[in-house]
Amino acid sequence: MLAVIGALIANGLITILKFIAAVITGSSGMMAEALHSLADTTNQVFLLLGLRFYKRPASEKHPFGYGKERFFWSFIAAIFIFGVGASYALYEGFQKLWHPHPPEQLAWAYWVLGISLVLEGASIGLALYQEINEARHEGMTFWEYLRESKDPTAKTVLFEDTAALLGIIIAGIGIYLTDHQVGPSLFNGQAPGAFWDGLASMSIGVVLAIVAFSLARSARGLLLGEAATQKVVERIRQAILSHEHVCEVVELLTMHLAPKQILINAHVNFRDNLGTDDIEQVVNEVEELIKKAEPKVDMIFLETARESSAEQSQPIPQHIG
Repeated sequence: MLAVIGALIANGLITILKFIAAVITGSSGMMAEALHSLADTTNQVFLLLGLRFYKRPASEKHPFGYGKERFFWSFIAAIFIFGVGASYALYEGFQKLWHPHPPEQLAWAYWVLGISLVLEGASIGLALYQEINEARHEGMTFWEYLRESKDPTAKTVLFEDTAALLGIIIAGIGIYLTDHQVGPSLFNGQAPGAFWDGLASMSIGVVLAIVAFSLARSARGLLLGEAATQKVVERIRQAILSHEHVCEVVELLTMHLAPKQILINAHVNFRDNLGTDDIEQVVNEVEELIKKAEPKVDMIFLETARESSAEQSQPIPQHIG
């Protein structure tokens, strides 16, 4: 939540400044950056909606709760990055290359890009601080957490801020090369070096498209029902097998309902000497062992059978994303 609010404030200020600079200078790179920041600002609102809605309690219509709201709004954010940021940046860059005209009053662009760099640096610093703390809480390194985390909100903020820093650097290089008229002239000697401004805009569009695709791919997997990581699954399996009356875990299926909410469906064979009352007690004890081993487990469905009567079946392959 803290990283999202910080990014929202930073991107809101940056968006206003970049639009002012884009209008004054006529720079395609600055306009691409302005649209980029507008997309980021809107995306923070989407992420806040996800953080708000996913906490709603389960209902008759949604018995498993609303945890996937966070995955859905992250997917919408990825689409918005591509639709507004990447598409327009590519279009603006193409227009500048086709109809080259050099930007003016570039001092505005330099100042705005400098201020934006500071604000984006503060935003990404806050996001990194939150991610590192979460990684320590989970007992992982930062890179392990970034790779295995099912939290699309923090990942979206971090990716957006990283893309924003790259965009500022690319726009700055384009403005500098245009300002110093580096490179050949276009179209019968007109607009010397102006093509760098258009090229910067198109490069920003490519960066945004890559980020959008990566975020959409991650959110898609979670929306489709992605399993817990292999480490978590094995931890749950060992917790079940640790009970003295469990002889086999025939099948273990998991699915993330939210970043920190896992559903389990397990087929477990108990020993033959258990009565009906004993089985009920063992089931309760196994559920306690599971939740102790993995606190993220929220819902548990156990299918039980005695060892002698249980049919041998092969576990269904799990997709670990």
